Amino acid sequence: MPPRERVSKEQVLNTAFRMTRENGFEEVTARKLAEQLNSSTQPIFRAYANMDMLKKDLFFKSAEYFSDYMLSKKTGSQPVYLSMGMAYIDLAQRERHLFKLIASIDDYGTEDIREFLQGENSELPEKLPDTGEMDGKGKRELFRMIWMFTHGVATLVTAKRVNMTDKEIKKLLMKAYEGFLDTYRPSG
Repeated sequence: MPPRERVSKEQVLNTAFRMTRENGFEEVTARKLAEQLNSSTQPIFRAYANMDMLKKDLFFKSAEYFSDYMLSKKTGSQPVYLSMGMAYIDLAQRERHLFKLIASIDDYGTEDIREFLQGENSELPEKLPDTGEMDGKGKRELFRMIWMFTHGVATLVTAKRVNMTDKEIKKLLMKAYEGFLDTYRPSG
């Protein structure tokens, strides 16, 4: 009898990612994953000590997927906050299960998310329009506010709590950005 083909950690993760996209992580069990891999559960637990470890890797793979998608939609014709924000909301609606995974309140990636929101290692706050003489701290704060607002819109739209067209969402993001920007303009 020929030896069984080994199942790699990458195969387990990629299969779990596909299953999560289709049905949500709640439906990913070791038994169902093994069926998809045409194996026993043993290779899964050889790759991952438990399902929480797999969920953590899925969180990072999903976050990277969202990040790559948003960055690919960054255009010169729209401000960065708008092109990336619209891409984030669009993908959240199309990839509900992945969005639910990355938006869930877990300890996974909290440092990465905090770092992203603070804009410490990102050129994105520097690319915000109409920030003129604003210092780096102000630009990072503005970036954090618009990003948190965008995430809130994505959550509401994805959960079908509000029903908005892309045009309405775009207008809302632009108004929010202008409102946030106004808090940094000198009054006079």
